Amino acid sequence: MKRFLILLVIISMFSTASVFADTLNLTTLPANTAGGYYVGAVGGNVNDGAPMSFFCDDFSTTTYVPSSFGVNISTIPSLGSAKWGNDAAPLFKYEEAAWLISQMALNPDDVGPIQYAIWNIFYPAANDLSGQEIWIARAQGIDPASYDFSSVRIYTASNTLNQEFMSGGDAPVPEPATVFLVGSGLLGVAWFGRKFKKQCSV
Repeated sequence: MKRFLILLVIISMFSTASVFADTLNLTTLPANTAGGYYVGAVGGNVNDGAPMSFFCDDFSTTTYVPSSFGVNISTIPSLGSAKWGNDAAPLFKYEEAAWLISQMALNPDDVGPIQYAIWNIFYPAANDLSGQEIWIARAQGIDPASYDFSSVRIYTASNTLNQEFMSGGDAPVPEPATVFLVGSGLLGVAWFGRKFKKQCSV
């Protein structure tokens, strides 16, 4: 009887996990268009959580907004079930895309060319847009070791009808000198706090 109950619990755990798969909910179209396509951030959430921005890396299919669909979530460097994970040098391609996503906020006038550059990384047949070549070249020149891609998430549709999306971006990796300065500053604050505490306790 005890073995039967344990088996029942294990089966229910696996069935529950399959029922509650991750769902990407896209609610708001990008504010920008270029070359006849929406470009830039799509508003939405994952599993009805906090609002987020998502960026399309897939020109080969179409996704309508609003819509909801099941996704498999991957990270960098663990690409897992990412759509383009079997490409040549897939990790660097996703790192390039993540870097380009971060550049949209810094270069709002170039959202269109940056979006087209992202599409062309994975799908070279994507339509050309003036300026995209510059961004492709810049992305190809990055040193991935100089950036932190830990916040990047890749949302690959569990069906073949919807596009793949990404969230997050790159953050510069602190240089050793910066780490030293921050660390020494924290030590100084701790020492001053200890000295102040001693003075107050007299």
